[in-house]
Amino acid sequence: MIIKSDIPQNYCMLVTLTGIYVAILTIWGGVGEHFGTFISIAAFIQAPIIGLSFTDYILVRKRKLSLKSAYFIKGHHAYDYNGGFNLIGLACVLIACSTTILFVYNPITGQAESPIFLLTTGSGFDAIWGGLLYYLASVVPYCRKYLLHDRSDLEIQ
Repeated sequence: MIIKSDIPQNYCMLVTLTGIYVAILTIWGGVGEHFGTFISIAAFIQAPIIGLSFTDYILVRKRKLSLKSAYFIKGHHAYDYNGGFNLIGLACVLIACSTTILFVYNPITGQAESPIFLLTTGSGFDAIWGGLLYYLASVVPYCRKYLLHDRSDLEIQ
């Protein structure tokens, strides 16, 4: 459902790719043996996206968004970023994941790198750090303009 809400135009392609991915994992047969790593990596990737989504909606957009753009009404493209990717959001996710691997928790090896892990877990730190980076980026005037180019398309205040 998260993928469907984030990328609805490519949903059929994503379902197909997920089916292929699951088929490969099934044929390989090692998921049971490496289940902890498998779940850690999934949480590790999703955590900063959740942090960014929360920060974007609550703190940056202040719960105001263009419903016409959100539902892809013709002529409304406030959320069409560069090639369908919010580059600032993508950079924040990559930085959050890299920082978490280097300094807090490596989901592949299962190695905690810092005592911060005991307070937040790896994915908790990843979500908080990703959201914080996104918020800090939203304070920079050029980045704020990029992130909030939907302001001219708002009808409900």
